[in-house]
Amino acid sequence: MGKVGLNITSKEFKQLRKWSENIYNTAVVIDYFVANQPEIEECYNLAPVVKHLRNNADVLNAFFIDHEKDVEI
Repeated sequence: MGKVGLNITSKEFKQLRKWSENIYNTAVVIDYFVANQPEIEECYNLAPVVKHLRNNADVLNAFFIDHEKDVEI
C-alpha cells in the first residue's frame, strides 16, 4: 500500500486530533456505562456496537498521537 500525503495545515491537524480525542473520550464513557448496566436490555444490546466504536476511535486517536511529531508546529 502506498503512502498517502495529506495537505492539511498544522492548525487543521491539531483540530482533527482534538476532535478524535473527544470522540475517543466519549466512546470510553459510553462503553463504561453500557458495560456496567447489563440488566438494561438496550445497554446489553448496544454493548458490542459501542465496544467496536471505542476500538475504532482508539485507532484514530492513536494515529494522531503517532503522527503529531511529523507535523510542523
